[in-house]
Amino acid sequence: MKPAFIFLVYLFFYTSTKAQSNVTPPYRAEQMEATAERTETIPKDDTYDLDLDYFSRHPLNMNSADEEELYRLHILEVLQVKNFISYRKLLGPLISIHELQAVPGWDLETIHRLLPYVVVSRDESIYSAFRHRWSGGESDILIRTSRVIEKSKGYERPLDTGASYYEGSPQNIFIRYTYNYKQLLAFGFTGEKDAGEPFFRGAQKYGFDFYSFHFFMRQTGLIRALAIGDFTVNMGQGLIQWQAFSFTKTSQVISIKRESEFLTPYHSAGEFNFHRGLGISLQKRNWETSFFISAQKISTNLVTDTAGREDLFSSFENSGYHRTPSEIADRNNCLQFSTGGNIRYTNRRLLIGINWIQFHFSRPFQKNDEPYNLYSLKGTSLGDYSFDYGYTIRNMHLFGEFALDQWKQFAMVQGVLMSLSENISMSFLYRNISSAFHSLYANAFTENTTPVNEKGFYSGISIRPIAGLQIDAYCDNYIFPWLKYQVDGPSAGRDYFIQAGFQQNKFWRLTTLYKNEMKMEDVTNSLAATHELATPVKQRWRIETDYSLNRSVNIVSRMEFLWINLKGEQTRHGFQGMVGFAIKKSWIDGNIAAMVFDTDDYDTRIYTYEPDLLYNYSLPSYYGRGFHYLINLHKDFRHLISGGNLHFRISGWLKWEQTYYPGVTSTGTGLDEISGTHKSEIKAQILLHWN
Repeated sequence: MKPAFIFLVYLFFYTSTKAQSNVTPPYRAEQMEATAERTETIPKDDTYDLDLDYFSRHPLNMNSADEEELYRLHILEVLQVKNFISYRKLLGPLISIHELQAVPGWDLETIHRLLPYVVVSRDESIYSAFRHRWSGGESDILIRTSRVIEKSKGYERPLDTGASYYEGSPQNIFIRYTYNYKQLLAFGFTGEKDAGEPFFRGAQKYGFDFYSFHFFMRQTGLIRALAIGDFTVNMGQGLIQWQAFSFTKTSQVISIKRESEFLTPYHSAGEFNFHRGLGISLQKRNWETSFFISAQKISTNLVTDTAGREDLFSSFENSGYHRTPSEIADRNNCLQFSTGGNIRYTNRRLLIGINWIQFHFSRPFQKNDEPYNLYSLKGTSLGDYSFDYGYTIRNMHLFGEFALDQWKQFAMVQGVLMSLSENISMSFLYRNISSAFHSLYANAFTENTTPVNEKGFYSGISIRPIAGLQIDAYCDNYIFPWLKYQVDGPSAGRDYFIQAGFQQNKFWRLTTLYKNEMKMEDVTNSLAATHELATPVKQRWRIETDYSLNRSVNIVSRMEFLWINLKGEQTRHGFQGMVGFAIKKSWIDGNIAAMVFDTDDYDTRIYTYEPDLLYNYSLPSYYGRGFHYLINLHKDFRHLISGGNLHFRISGWLKWEQTYYPGVTSTGTGLDEISGTHKSEIKAQILLHWN
C-alpha cells in the first residue's frame, strides 16, 4: 500500500469526519459486517427489518408488551427485559415514556434506540375477535429487481457444448405479498429469481426459481402460535436447531444469549434454513408445548458410491443458485423429512425446556473422504435431543443448553450475564462440543459456523465510566480438538476486542475499535502430505464518526486499517476509507456515499454495510485497489391513490452503484468475470401498502 496514497485519503476523510445516517444504527451495521466476515455470505433473512418497520408504524405499548414482544424489537438484552418486567409488575403501568430511565440497567442510549418503536399508553389488550383479524389488517406488495450492467462471461453462450454458462437473464427479481393484523395473523407468498436463472422457460417453465408461502397465527385460545407453510424453528441456545437470524461476537458484548419464539414465520428469499409443513405451540398458564412436521425438497451435491450403484449426496447446496446446467441438476434432488418439538416451563425467574428433532433424507449423506471429515455425518437420518434452562437471581442471569445426538455425542453451552452496577455489565460463556457431534440448521455461540469440534471460553464487559462514554471489550479463547478444513491438525486461537464510543449529544458520536485475532491454519507453501500449522496475527483498527448537521442532513465517515502478520513473511495490509451523506427532505430522501480501498490480497478484504433498498442488504467485501460510489434514493407517494375506506401508499427506491478498479483488464472470477475496469449495478423497488 502506497504511503502517499494513504496520506491523501486520510486528509480527505479527516476533513469530512462527522457522520452517520440515523437510518442504520451503528451497532446494527457492525453486527452485519461481523456476520458476513464470519460466514462469507450475505444474509437474506429480513425479519429484523420487517419487525422494526412494523413497530415504527405501530409502536409497541410498553404497558402491555410481554417478553417475546420485547425481544422482537431486537434491541434489548436479557437482563434489561427481565428488569423491565419486574419493574412494571412491582410499580404498575408506566405513566410516561420518561419513566424508562428508572428501570435498572437501562441507559440513555438504549432508550434512544427504543423511542421510535414504543409508546406508553393505557393497558389495552391485543386480543380481538378472530373474524376481525381477516379484514382489519394491512397488506403490502413488494417488487424488487436489480442487475449488473456489464455482461459477464457466464452470459456468453460457449462454443464448447460441455462448457458451463448461465441459462437465464442477468436480472434478479423478487416479489412478496404480505397481510398482517397486529402480528396476530399474517400470511403471504414470495417468489424470487436470481441473476442467471431461467424465468418462464427452460428449467423454470413456471416462473420463479423459488416460491414460498406462509400462514401464521398468534394468541388464539390455547394456541400460542400456529404456522402453516414455511416457518423457522428455534430451540434452546442453538445447539440442535436455530434458524432465526442471530449474531455471535460483536461489539454488543452482553448480547450472547439466543432469544426467540419456537415458531416464527418465514417470508424471505433464502432457499435454505427453513421448514415447510405445519407447526403449533400450545400454552396453558406456565406450560408450553410445541410440535412441528415438515417435508421439503432440498438441493444437494450428488456423488456416486464406490460400487457405482447408489447416488449419495456429499453436501447441502445452500446458495440458492440454479443458473448453470450443473446447478440446475442439483436443484431439489433430495427429500428431507423432519419433525420435532419441545416442552417448556416458565415463571418470572425460571425457564426449563426439553427439545428434540429428527431428520430423514431420501438419499444417504456422506462427505468426501478427507481426514477432517472422519467424524462427519453419514447415513439417511439424524436425531438430536437437548435440555435448556434460564434462571434469574437478582442482577444475574444463568442460562445454558446440554445436547446429545443419536450417537450419544455430547455438546454444551453455559453462560452468565451480570449487572454489577448501573454502569458495569459482564458476560461469560463456556462451550464444549464434541468433534463427532452432529446437528443440522444449528447456530450456537461458537467460533465455528456450526456447533462442532470446539471448546472455548468467552468473557465480555461493558462499562459506562462517565456520561456519554461507553467501552465494550471481550476476550475469547478456543481450541479445535480435531482437524478442520484447511487445518491439518488440532488447533487453537484467541480473539481480543475493544470498542469505545463517545456521544457528546444526540447530534454527534465518535467510535473507535481494535480487534486482534490469532487462529492457527495450514502453511500452504508446504509440499508435504499434511501441512505444518502457522499462527498469523490479524489486527483491525477502525475509527468512525456520525454527525447530524440538521434535521435534513447526516454525514458519515470511516477509516479502517487491517494488518496480517505471519512470522517469516511480509506484513499484508488492507485499508478502506468512506464518506457518506444521508439526506431527508419532504419530497425525497436517500444516501450518497463514496469510498476508496487498497488491500494486498483477498485475506485482507474489508466488509462494509452499505445503505440499500428497504428490506435488502448490501455487504460487499472490498479487496484489491479501487474506488466505489453509490446513490440510493427513496420517494414516498403518500395517498397517491385513495378510495372508500381504503388508504393506499406507494413508495419507490432506486439505487445506482459502481466500482472502479484502475490498472486491471477484468474484474471478478469464473463465470462472473467482466472485461474492463469497472462493475456497475442498478436496483429498483416499489412497495404498495394499503389498509
